[in-house]
Amino acid sequence: MNHQTMKGQDILNKLRQERFNQQTETILSMHPFLLAAEKGSLTNAQRKAFAQEQYFIQLSDAISFASLAGHLNFNPSSLTNVLTPTQQPNDNNKADIENNGKTQDLFQFLLGGEIFASSLLLDYAKHFDLDEASLAAYSPIAKAQGYPSYWSRLALSKNRAAGAAACAVNFPAWGEMCRRLYDALQNQDLNYGYDINDKALAFIRFFASPIEDLDKMAVAVLEEENATYEEIVDHVRLLQEYEVLFWDAIYEVK
Repeated sequence: MNHQTMKGQDILNKLRQERFNQQTETILSMHPFLLAAEKGSLTNAQRKAFAQEQYFIQLSDAISFASLAGHLNFNPSSLTNVLTPTQQPNDNNKADIENNGKTQDLFQFLLGGEIFASSLLLDYAKHFDLDEASLAAYSPIAKAQGYPSYWSRLALSKNRAAGAAACAVNFPAWGEMCRRLYDALQNQDLNYGYDINDKALAFIRFFASPIEDLDKMAVAVLEEENATYEEIVDHVRLLQEYEVLFWDAIYEVK
């Protein structure tokens, strides 16, 4: 390739064909956390850890997405009752997704999603008698927090291209994990204690839904940034490896 710039969709297609991506998707599809959930053997501690770790991941990712969307002063201590900062058009934000005549940036979209889902996570945590104060007092596991830490690195370096590519390639796998986890937890035969369509599972159900126009939004960023494939590929690989470590960490909880 000799470090030539590729079209955005070609970058995503090539990333999806990489061996590391196919291996990651296979590992996640057969992950013991998910298999245990579907067998009905996922423990209370493991399901609780999902909420506890996600609480810190959500806050960190929201701040990272805000930074990548151009909101450099967005740094709340909690997402509760936080309003999504308004997107301001500027020369560094030219994504071509139109929304009522205005452009919609991928990271602005993701930021809004994290803020919206934060209250859903609290509903999930209530099932384990955890309020936000309890979640905030929890000591997170380093192995589970590598993923948001790497997003912070991308945000600090303003690497919108790598972040956009990672979203498009990795988020569908995360969504499929959430879909299968949701199906397992609400399965009455597995006796996890949830009613069908239980409000406590809305957080997982939210992320199980495919993101409409994800590729289109990601491609807009890639072409805006004019990044090469070589500048992106290792960042995508590392984020996928950290994704696996998150699931490993919460499965290992006793």
